[in-house]
Amino acid sequence: MSLVTASHLPVLQVIVPMLLAPLCIVIGNRTVARGFMLTAAIAMFGISAALMAGVLDGRIYIYELGGWAAPWGIEYLVDPVTAFVLLTINLVHLLAAVFCLSGNHGAPDETARPSFFAAWLLCISGLNGMVVTNDAFNLFVFLEISSLATYVLISCGRDHRALLAAYRYLVMGAVGATFVLLSVGLLYMQTGTLNISDLANRIAEKGADRTIIMALSFFVIGIGIKCALFPLHDWLPNAYNYAPDSVTVLLSGTATKVALYVLLRFLHDLFSADFSILAMPLDWILIVCGVLGMLLAPLIALRESSLKRMFAWSSVAQISYIVVGVGLGTTAGVAAALLHLFNHSIIKAMIFMAVGILIARTGTARIRHLGSVAHHHRFVCYILLFGGLSLIGLPGTTGFVSKWVLVTAVIDKGSWWLAIPVLAGSLASASYIWRIVETMWAKPAHLELAAQPSGVHFVEWFPMVILAALAVWFGLNATWLTGIADLAASSLVETGIGVAR
Repeated sequence: MSLVTASHLPVLQVIVPMLLAPLCIVIGNRTVARGFMLTAAIAMFGISAALMAGVLDGRIYIYELGGWAAPWGIEYLVDPVTAFVLLTINLVHLLAAVFCLSGNHGAPDETARPSFFAAWLLCISGLNGMVVTNDAFNLFVFLEISSLATYVLISCGRDHRALLAAYRYLVMGAVGATFVLLSVGLLYMQTGTLNISDLANRIAEKGADRTIIMALSFFVIGIGIKCALFPLHDWLPNAYNYAPDSVTVLLSGTATKVALYVLLRFLHDLFSADFSILAMPLDWILIVCGVLGMLLAPLIALRESSLKRMFAWSSVAQISYIVVGVGLGTTAGVAAALLHLFNHSIIKAMIFMAVGILIARTGTARIRHLGSVAHHHRFVCYILLFGGLSLIGLPGTTGFVSKWVLVTAVIDKGSWWLAIPVLAGSLASASYIWRIVETMWAKPAHLELAAQPSGVHFVEWFPMVILAALAVWFGLNATWLTGIADLAASSLVETGIGVAR
């Protein structure tokens, strides 16, 4: 692959939303703020698509801020795995932004709209920054930008308990960020550099010592909280449940996925897989946490009474599949993790869109109150059913593809027994999906379902249809997607940025 240093595309992924965010506050007009949000979403998706096209042509993008070369200056880097994650989160962000335009799924207080959209833009700017940066401390800065904006977005929920959910996430997020900062500080103390590529080379030269081991431990705990690694997931169910619907869509498809990407990047590029996964017992820690999450979270979801909270627990379970792929440490395992990262992003965003519409139309999130709702809101319920089947991993859906690749990866590594909890977790997911199907199609109506007209606005159904079409397409023809995931996994596991440069 060839290096491209003249392109400004990597920094535009961060600068565009970051510059538009304060303008939302200064202008103070809801319509203008919504326009800024949509403009930024379109621009960032276009930029990420251009970066992906360049990467597929064999390029690696390097951007030096202020013209200061690494390791003294801050550097942005886009390689195959970076481009893959950028395209994923900006696709979900664009469709979540369109979904938010309906007005039924954003901030409830009309006077808070400009600040709501400013926080939205800062959140996605921070997430993009975490993906493209090649500087450890800059990663922490973007982590804090996205986290602070996320706390504000969650607190905008219509239920007064949204404030408590945001506060609990703030406390957990502060703990996670502290661990990450301590890790970065220890690494700087030992190596005298913050550039990830330079850090990787110096750690390889110095070898592992107690300080490096402690830095790795702190980092995994901190990022584990951010990606809702079981059992560090306590913030997620309430945050997803009480946040505005569009915010839940955004976070479910982007925030935890970026944290998982950072975990992958650090384990393979900074600490190297030979040390972090093979020499340390981290592979077993991640696999055990993943197996517990994929088995226990669906059982907890089955007991939930709220539709949003049930699918929030489903997210904990699906994240666990990705964690198992990360824990394998092989190219096939990382490819499976990246595939499921993409698939879960589009499936869960689609599901939470459907859930948000049902709640807006019926006036309730209680599952037992949704008896026979499918007879009144057929389109939305069929989308929800298709999303549920994808979570289970039914053949023909995109969820099946990534789970099949994961099962293949564990068998290739010789850990065939891991295929049992993967399949058992899918069966456990079928239990709560069946509960929804039974209630919505078979049980008698519990409430008057016409809180609002049954029709679905264009800005509500359009992003759902796009996501459903992608899920169907990649479920039936996954060659292109698996090819990109394999390329990204190979560049991360077999090359690494330190070696590539």
